[in-house]
Amino acid sequence: MMPFLLAEFAAMEQRLPLYVCIVGSHEQQRIDRPLGYPCHQLFLSRSGSGTVRLEGSPAFSMTPGTVLLLPAGIPHEYFPSDGTEGWDLGFIGFDGPAARAILEPLSPFSRTPFAAVDFPGLWRQLEAVWHGISQNGEQAYWESSQQLYGLLLSVMKDRTAVRSPKKKIYPQEAASDALRTAVRFIHDHYQDRLVVSNIARAAGYSPQHFHRLFVRHYGVSPNQYLLQLRMRRSIQLFREQPGITVEQTAQRLGMETSYFIRLFKRFYGKTPKQYLKSE
Repeated sequence: MMPFLLAEFAAMEQRLPLYVCIVGSHEQQRIDRPLGYPCHQLFLSRSGSGTVRLEGSPAFSMTPGTVLLLPAGIPHEYFPSDGTEGWDLGFIGFDGPAARAILEPLSPFSRTPFAAVDFPGLWRQLEAVWHGISQNGEQAYWESSQQLYGLLLSVMKDRTAVRSPKKKIYPQEAASDALRTAVRFIHDHYQDRLVVSNIARAAGYSPQHFHRLFVRHYGVSPNQYLLQLRMRRSIQLFREQPGITVEQTAQRLGMETSYFIRLFKRFYGKTPKQYLKSE
């Protein structure tokens, strides 16, 4: 999970031809923008699913492994399609004098989601931009501009990639159905002591094949996905139940308190108590 970051450029936007405005990933909630967004946006849907409506176009869905490029100023709204399963959505907003020229060859692929051939690779590049921006220094913004350019080129390359006819391609929809079953199982039992073999059994795969398939689609292992989900749930518990203790939260998540504290600090850079004081 990459908590929302707003790039504070300190006039860097006057010097960079291409720059990051926002970047992050989270369990997406409803967003309604009747006037559109002031910068261009790239969305990467990692798990769950969402519905997107653009002005003047029919609604469409974003499922795991899909990518959407949305130019600035287009009125839109989007929200989770399934109220019982979180929609894990990565996003990056960008602008700059060079943005329009870069977007021009990508215009045939904008406004409509497409299934990425190398979704994990695109997600890793998104994470690299996030980590760079999180350093919040002038050098980080120069580097993030380079990384953003690389990410957009990768989207173009991915969209126009020609699959080799010699490579055996398995039906992606069938795999996605099984993985969605597995993700629902994780969301329903995240507070239990889950092991990969049980999740794989729910999806109808052997543990080894399931692990490979899960990483290929979501860019993280099943265990990493579970930990990310637990961390998101901990933030929700802190916000929805102000009086809840750290120990109670860990218990709700099915975790030992000391391990929960260490993991929380690894994810958010502060302990749960430090987080609560800053809210």
